[in-house]
Amino acid sequence: MSYLEKLKQSRDKSQVAYQEFALHTRQDKDGLFCFFEGKDNAYYSPRIKRFTDNYHLIMCGGRDKVLDVYRLITIHSEYDKYKKAFFIDRDFNEPLLLHNPPIFETPCYSIENFYVSVNVFKEILKNEFHLSEVSDPAFQVCITLFKDRQEEFHQATTLFNAWYACLVEIRNTTGKEIGVNLDDKFPKNFIDLTLESVSVNYDLEKIKQTFPQALEVSENILNAKITEFIDCQHCKVFRGKYEMWFLLVFLRLILRDSNKSQLFITEKLSFTFNNDYTSLNPILTNEQALTAFNGYAETHESLNVYLTQVIK
Repeated sequence: MSYLEKLKQSRDKSQVAYQEFALHTRQDKDGLFCFFEGKDNAYYSPRIKRFTDNYHLIMCGGRDKVLDVYRLITIHSEYDKYKKAFFIDRDFNEPLLLHNPPIFETPCYSIENFYVSVNVFKEILKNEFHLSEVSDPAFQVCITLFKDRQEEFHQATTLFNAWYACLVEIRNTTGKEIGVNLDDKFPKNFIDLTLESVSVNYDLEKIKQTFPQALEVSENILNAKITEFIDCQHCKVFRGKYEMWFLLVFLRLILRDSNKSQLFITEKLSFTFNNDYTSLNPILTNEQALTAFNGYAETHESLNVYLTQVIK
């Protein structure tokens, strides 16, 4: 598919979402009209419900599509009377400027980053693996392994995150397409992740070979970004889908260990959603995890402030 075809398709998605909103208003519906990226409503809907039961979900596509719909709506003054909420991920972009009506932008990379802290992991162990924090030795073993491997994972993925962040900055300053489409999983064979360690199997040259259409990033710019990323809150700053991928693979690894080799966890664990520990894939898809672990995910106070503001 050519860039022009992709652009046309993305505009169509914006138009469809805009037309859906217009149809709601023609049917004299009230309440809060909520515009989302992708399937992000899985995270936001339960949090919106804490403030109102009268809301309407409208999926727009990616971040840019939400902003397109925002612009389409705000140029029509007849829509000013409706309550509207717009939700986007920050990704590697600079923080969005203030808008009126306001737009909620995640204070981290994306909503997936709300699912990957140690505290969220503890909740998953207690509620999905049925481990007691005080009476199950496996609980603390899992926590220690998670902290150690997550730190190593961040070290192993710093180069790739920095490289991709540089591409985003180039796109935002030049308007050029970055030439890279990333999926939910960290690039295949770039790292080896086990309960014992995380090892790196890639360098900049391998990145270029894997993504031959990507824009060129100068060595100075890349090194500056790497330096910036060495000292940051990685589980908030780094690409959220990869952070979630790590969590889901790690869950499979501890399930496998407890049911097979028992090198670290000597009691057999079961998992509410999926007990297939033989697969090499994450234990859930990213999309499934957004729903399955929704109740454990963090809620930033800025979201509560935003929802209070938009339902007035």
